[in-house]
Amino acid sequence: MQEITKTTGPIPGILESTTFTPKYKKSHLASAVEALAVFLHSVSLTLTASWFTILWVFLPIWPILLVYLAWLFYDDAFVTAKDRQSPWLKRAAPYHWFCHYFPIRLHKTANLDPQKNYIFGYHPHGILSLGAFGGFATEGAEFSKLFPGINASVLTLNSNFYVPVYRDYLLALNVNSVSKKSCVNILSRGPGESVVIVIGGAQESLLSRPGQNNLVLKKRLGFVKLAYLTGSSLVPCFAFGESDIFEQVNNNPGTRIYKFQEIVKKLAGFTIPFFYGRGILNKSFGLMPWRKPINIVVGEPLDLPKKSNPTSQELYETQEEYIRRLDGLWNKYKDVFVPERVKELHLAA
Repeated sequence: MQEITKTTGPIPGILESTTFTPKYKKSHLASAVEALAVFLHSVSLTLTASWFTILWVFLPIWPILLVYLAWLFYDDAFVTAKDRQSPWLKRAAPYHWFCHYFPIRLHKTANLDPQKNYIFGYHPHGILSLGAFGGFATEGAEFSKLFPGINASVLTLNSNFYVPVYRDYLLALNVNSVSKKSCVNILSRGPGESVVIVIGGAQESLLSRPGQNNLVLKKRLGFVKLAYLTGSSLVPCFAFGESDIFEQVNNNPGTRIYKFQEIVKKLAGFTIPFFYGRGILNKSFGLMPWRKPINIVVGEPLDLPKKSNPTSQELYETQEEYIRRLDGLWNKYKDVFVPERVKELHLAA
């Protein structure tokens, strides 16, 4: 079980963290249960889509399925920000097991005023952004205890919300569309509302390597514009270890794999990293992430005024300040959380 502990000494600058305080050595059964939770999340899209397909075998329920499909294409809750989240699901035991697997921890460096709105910028993307899911979309790392009054909505691509059943699962976890309209609607619901954006996106996932943190950030201004438009505060978050849980096949620029991934990204809006980790029953090879800690340091908020038309100078100056603060998190905590890193933080684009 995770507990919130106040830290006054071990890690300078950290006010509170989710920590793990096991009273006994982890058993093989506990390890297996944690691995199962991670596996089920990893295949949740395929599992729900397959289950829905199998249901078509049963003729008597076809009318129900047809009505559901019509509703799926009609309902735009993932854009209009209709609150469909399920608190009991977010607190469910499997998500605690999920976070224990790595483990995933949140570290707070500043208190957040629940009367304000926030845009959490999550870096780096890694392969699947599992830290963002465990840390912000669920209560596996006790987000609401660390940040009371803050309602976090993790954002993802629109295409995910057209997969039957899976879209309802995402909405129940308060996962919504990363579109501008969705972001504005969420941040306009009231005080305490926030969005979690993995700023680097698909392009950054192709740069993910263990021991490295290659960010795509220099040309990203959309999240800064959004902050001004809604009067939200920007909160830089650095996930130490997110890049370490998977390895990626050689896809350096110029290779056939890289060219293929770029074509897919341009056509579909997402990319396909060719990655590997450990197996379910072995530690050498498979598609499961390695058991390596992901420490998410949540920085101090950068407060901004509400402006519908900020100048280019304001946008670039704010982006520069955001990058400076993110770099500050890296320099302050890199030796604490990733002492065996291969390279220093790199802004690739």
